[in-house]
Amino acid sequence: MSDERPLPGSAVGWLACGGLSLLANAWGILSVGAKQKKWKPLEFLLCTLAATHMLNVAVPIATYAVVQLRRQHPDYEWNEGLCKVFVSTFYTLTLATCFSVTSLSYHRMWMVRWPVNYRLSNAKKQAVHTVMGIWMVSFILSALPAVGWHDTSERFYTHGCRFIVAEIGLGFGVCFLLLVGGSVAMGVVCTAITLFQTLAMQVGRRANHHTFTVPTIVVEDAQGKRRSSIDGSEPAKTSLQITGLVAAIVIIYDCLMGFPVLVVSFSSLRADASAPWMVLCVLWCSVAQALLLPVFLWTCDRYRADLKAVWEKCLALMANDEDSDN
Repeated sequence: MSDERPLPGSAVGWLACGGLSLLANAWGILSVGAKQKKWKPLEFLLCTLAATHMLNVAVPIATYAVVQLRRQHPDYEWNEGLCKVFVSTFYTLTLATCFSVTSLSYHRMWMVRWPVNYRLSNAKKQAVHTVMGIWMVSFILSALPAVGWHDTSERFYTHGCRFIVAEIGLGFGVCFLLLVGGSVAMGVVCTAITLFQTLAMQVGRRANHHTFTVPTIVVEDAQGKRRSSIDGSEPAKTSLQITGLVAAIVIIYDCLMGFPVLVVSFSSLRADASAPWMVLCVLWCSVAQALLLPVFLWTCDRYRADLKAVWEKCLALMANDEDSDN
């Protein structure tokens, strides 16, 4: 999809890994849903991240790979509209992934560092609003290159789709660098605070068995019927597992997507040009991080479900749909 040498071998690899990632992330979402009777903000953000990975490998990466393979045929014709769609969706999903990882680390830090405030606040509603804001900001910024935010001397979609930020324009490249860099830095800080607080709590519990725990708050109506409840503190084992899972997700994202994208973007802006290795780095890193998220979910006992549990969950969902239709 660029004027550089075609990459048919890599295109086949992207399609194969993308299909595997699509199935693995779908299984991860079903596993989280099967293990949880009541959805919490953290589970909602994890499933949103997995869905973002599915969209990323299903739309922009698959489009890029297919066009790379189509370029080998003599009857291939260049399509500028397809390039615009690819660039917009790729950067939308890249930013959405970056912000989702940061939001995940922030919510975990909030839950561990200020547990009472977290449980008394409407964290689920805030998580939904966060996801809506993430997608709105990502879509608006990433749609701008397609409608005019690009280098007017040579547009990136005229002859070949050069999607590295230097080919789109300096303004977009600087904004993209600032957003990704700030998001990565915030995710690292939140994860460090979460790890420190979790380890400090574990040490404190071992030293003193009378440490403070978050009470269970039950809200009842005038007839004494329970209307809602706020659960107490997490068990120590569960807290360690979830904190380790979120920390692993943040670290892997930073190593496989955050820092490589920053290096590629900065290098392209500095050289005012793109190179084939930049394309390979960005796309392979996107596929790799999408493949690793379901692995991390499977290693956590809280979100690991077997085939029977997932099948029963699917049957329950279909039964609920039938009941609602009736």
